Amino acid sequence: MSALRMVRAEDLEEQALAAVDQEFLEYFGPDFASWRPWQQEQYLAAIDKVHAEFAPQGVAA
Repeated sequence: MSALRMVRAEDLEEQALAAVDQEFLEYFGPDFASWRPWQQEQYLAAIDKVHAEFAPQGVAA
């Protein structure tokens, strides 16, 4: 009999955020401060999108 492991939303969110980090590091390099403003804006928008995806539904922020 195999044991089932519960997957927490926090774990999924962390994985999604790590994927965004990895993607942008590969595209633009590791030095966020040297990224152009549009690159930083794209990165922050991608992070915000992940947070929104995992935000509680129907709750005012």
